[in-house]
Amino acid sequence: MNRRLEFPPSKLAKLKKAITSILPGGLPEDVARFYGKSDGLKLFHGTEKFVLVGLTEMFGGIQKGAFQKHVVVKKADLDELEWSMLPFYEQFFNEYGDVTDKKSLDQLNLRMRLKLLASVEGESTELAIDYFDEKPTLYLVDHADAAYPLKGLGFDELVQWFSKFGTRRWYYAFLDKKAEASLNIDLRAELERSLEDFPREEWAPLLARFPKKKEPRPMRAMVVSATSDLPVIRSSFPTLKEAPEVIDEDAPRGVSFSADGRRLVVWGGNYGLFVHDVAERKRLWKQKNAEAVDLAPDGHTVAVLEHAQASEHADRLVLRSCATGKPLHREPWRPGRALTTLACIGGGKVVVADSSDTLHVLDAETQRVLKTVPRVKNARRLGAVGNTARVLVHVQAYDRGAGVLTGRSAVKLIELETGEIVKTWAGATAFAASADGALVALRWLGKPSVVRLVELASGRVVHELEGGTSSPDENPHYGFHLRFSPDGSRLAITERMYDAVSKIVTSTVRLYDTRRGTLVERVDLGRHPDRPRLTIDAEGLALSIDGVLCIAADSYGLRLWRI
Repeated sequence: MNRRLEFPPSKLAKLKKAITSILPGGLPEDVARFYGKSDGLKLFHGTEKFVLVGLTEMFGGIQKGAFQKHVVVKKADLDELEWSMLPFYEQFFNEYGDVTDKKSLDQLNLRMRLKLLASVEGESTELAIDYFDEKPTLYLVDHADAAYPLKGLGFDELVQWFSKFGTRRWYYAFLDKKAEASLNIDLRAELERSLEDFPREEWAPLLARFPKKKEPRPMRAMVVSATSDLPVIRSSFPTLKEAPEVIDEDAPRGVSFSADGRRLVVWGGNYGLFVHDVAERKRLWKQKNAEAVDLAPDGHTVAVLEHAQASEHADRLVLRSCATGKPLHREPWRPGRALTTLACIGGGKVVVADSSDTLHVLDAETQRVLKTVPRVKNARRLGAVGNTARVLVHVQAYDRGAGVLTGRSAVKLIELETGEIVKTWAGATAFAASADGALVALRWLGKPSVVRLVELASGRVVHELEGGTSSPDENPHYGFHLRFSPDGSRLAITERMYDAVSKIVTSTVRLYDTRRGTLVERVDLGRHPDRPRLTIDAEGLALSIDGVLCIAADSYGLRLWRI
């Protein structure tokens, strides 16, 4: 794909007086040399446009007072600081970040000194420069509350790499291990993923800055389904590097794609059920009073636990057509007791848990009960294990009055034919199984949390993925979800991550390569546009066979990307 550069006319002579008023020595020699020839630059690569900003934007705009001297802030000044009047307020400053010690105050003052070089489209990330240090230093600013030095990178070299790759993640090669740990990403994997559209020989010098890559442990080969006969919908959505497409919906909390990727089943926090046509971006049908929902593996049937009133427990199972929403049977299945959760499994069966600690296995076509499994206490969630007669169950007691989970948590693998508990993972709080039943992902709470990829046939832990730390004031289950891609090659994880220094909670989506156990992509879901302190949380997660990622964000609609 061709690259094209544009060099706007230099404005250095016109702005020299304003710059000298805050930098008595003027711009550093290498910076002045570049801006003496061009006022920034623009790189065009295919449909992408990358901008290294001009001098006016670098110093905060053209309004009066933009070219102002840096003022060192002390704790006593914080309450009087007019945050919204600061240059780069949106990019560099978080007015809600607690400054509790010298380290956090130093970080704040560093970010107040920074001048903008480039913004990364679709991300809360900027490249910036500090002219006020003894030696001008380049920084990567992340989520408006952390700045990481780009070590060993000079301005001339920045221009060189920017001219080739724009704001693709080439600069990750200049971050250190401390930054990698703080960002909670695999820098090398992120760089490789970001630059894969460019000839590898062009970015080989960047890879050489990383330690030698270890060969992944051998793992059982995965079977990837052919998709040539499936609709291609993914191309109409933005990439993970761009802002998502948002579809408004009423408090979405859970999402699932149909097998062909055409339809998106959405469950809402107000007990609403909605089905969308993904390509047309339109709602096909809706209904009320849905306590729990699951989609059959073939994508044609939606199983719903329904209740007559919102204040009542679900007391019936209704099987509906995914295309039209019409019931597939004249009468629903009513066992005469409250129903709590369900899962559609292989062989055209539905497993339903009731309030008397019993699992019911039904034939979806006839609604006939094929098997009951008693004494499965405190079933919170059920999940299919490939096309087998097994089911995964997350068990933990729930205090309905307080609205919190209590007691010990575990995930169990149950053989439905015999009722036998095949395996118990004590302490696990969440799970996801690959479509072929070969892998299961399990999460354990901790500081930080851990997700383990387990090969079910052998019980071997294939990979261990380290997550983030939860805020001590929040429920650690909020915003956490696991989901495999239909071919099993990717695992998506959503999680709220807490930074103890800034006291900021960030909701992230991480995409892993399940074969290598490496991070492929990390995306921040962002913050409420009118209330920057409020994080947009993931309440549901789905990946389609056509490579579309959907996040259900409670009160903020459905967010969709292509991967």
